[in-house]
Amino acid sequence: MMKRKRRLALGLAVSVAVAMCGCGSGGSEGSAQESRPQEGTDAQDKDAGASEQAAGAESVFPPEETVTIRAMMCQIPGVVELEQNTVFQDLEAYANVDFELTLVPEEGYKDKLNLMMASDDYPEVITHADFSNQDLEKYGVEEKILIPLNDLIDQYAVNLRERLAEHPEWEEQMKSSDGNIYGIPSVDSGGEGHGDCGYKMWINREWLKAVDKEMPTTTDEFRDVLMAFKNGDPNGNGMEDEIPLTGATSTWAADPYLFLLNAFGYFDESNYYVKDGKVQSILDQDYLKAGLEYIHGLYVDGLIDPAAFTQSLEQMTAVGNNEGTVIAGTVSCGHIGMFLDINNPERYGQYEIMMPLEGPNGYQAIPYTLQHNVSGAAFAITDACEHPEIAIQIADLFCGEEWSVRGQAGKQGEDWDYADGSRTGMDGVTAAKYKWLAYKAQAAADQSVNNWDWTLRLIEPNWKNLFEVDGDIMDSTNYEARLYADTMKLKPYAADVDMIPPLAFTGDDGDTYARMSTAVSDYAKNAIVEFITGTRDIDADWDGYLADLERLQYRDMLDLIQKTIDAQ
Repeated sequence: MMKRKRRLALGLAVSVAVAMCGCGSGGSEGSAQESRPQEGTDAQDKDAGASEQAAGAESVFPPEETVTIRAMMCQIPGVVELEQNTVFQDLEAYANVDFELTLVPEEGYKDKLNLMMASDDYPEVITHADFSNQDLEKYGVEEKILIPLNDLIDQYAVNLRERLAEHPEWEEQMKSSDGNIYGIPSVDSGGEGHGDCGYKMWINREWLKAVDKEMPTTTDEFRDVLMAFKNGDPNGNGMEDEIPLTGATSTWAADPYLFLLNAFGYFDESNYYVKDGKVQSILDQDYLKAGLEYIHGLYVDGLIDPAAFTQSLEQMTAVGNNEGTVIAGTVSCGHIGMFLDINNPERYGQYEIMMPLEGPNGYQAIPYTLQHNVSGAAFAITDACEHPEIAIQIADLFCGEEWSVRGQAGKQGEDWDYADGSRTGMDGVTAAKYKWLAYKAQAAADQSVNNWDWTLRLIEPNWKNLFEVDGDIMDSTNYEARLYADTMKLKPYAADVDMIPPLAFTGDDGDTYARMSTAVSDYAKNAIVEFITGTRDIDADWDGYLADLERLQYRDMLDLIQKTIDAQ
């Protein structure tokens, strides 16, 4: 295999993105706009040529001769440096491909990607792209940087075609306004799972026993429990070191207000929801104000860890894994393995999932995905790619069972092995094909070597349900089954709202929506924290907050979404 040329995109300056060599469309020194075909002229010929290439290409996969593909990939924080990762190494060996990497840290990945796409120096293949539907419109339909994948999928993507046959609606959802597919989205494990409900709260049941309290079911009871955790020395060390409630920011569903606000009315970070086809606002509702007043009261009384609004996942995990003494009573996060080492059975077994709390107005529900839609893309091929037929078949590996398991579960014989078929998977019905030998949640591992997490996840089959459940569900090897069972307990509390459809804006509406939604989301997140922590007074500053939403065109954004849904 030829020596890999490893290129790191670590800076934010445009000059770094422009300076990267060898992965643009022809290496022109002119502007990006000058080097791209214009609509109605060369662009039409280019689309036709790409279709003919896909339809007529001869492809042996894996190829007999090593193929070099210039790829932009993401360095996930919980994964060992990618070139040392065994999934990456096995993929290169299996596919007979030498990836010439532009390797970018996860933080700021999208910004760096946009810089590269705006230059004339972009890679052949982009993974972990987090392309929105509007990105696909821009870089595919309009600028022709991303190539249509329709014919490539039809001819080469056997696994992906199987997934789309199982979910015919997904193929339509993947299409841009011109009817072409410009990227492949991510679908975590292809079936029901713990990701269907991210807004979870976990409580230490040993602490409940220590302070003689029952599992809280209402917001008042929860407040009473937190006060007992603060004052009742539930860890029994004679010190006032207890943290009643903690969480983290900038990670999956760990902001402590996400779970709690849903005791007052529907809340999620999209800042709107859909009911009976009508877009409903969240950020200007009285129930949001009431929820913030409640959480502010918890904060003022010292029941919420102030660090929960600033600390990272790693810092939150350090709290959960505090040496010697358990110091946190409740934690907000998508799964408990984000908080502590699940291979520490004594501590792991202490935490139990809470059901949604009933608020003072009788509301008791939680955002829950009952039907999966797809949008955007995590994998795309640019017009610089010399071997699109090889690239699509590499992507197709991760739409099948074997490489989905390889990428997420690790190596056979070390992390998992084949089961004898005598037991079932986590749904209690499906015959198990695999069994865990060892299991580590990402946050509990130092650096994953044998799996690569979200480095590349595409439309997966339901591989998680093929792992057997054997023995105590609280054993770490049954972790996914435990999370599945916990999430199924939340399903009866699924909020009565409609799934938000993938939004396909037309014309300039996409850019308008992107500008509005970014401004509104950034402002709302900051304002919520400021109301909770007291930087803003909820009563005195609420009208000013509403005026700011109006200035940021929050209602105009909702009207634009409604117009787009109606048009679809």
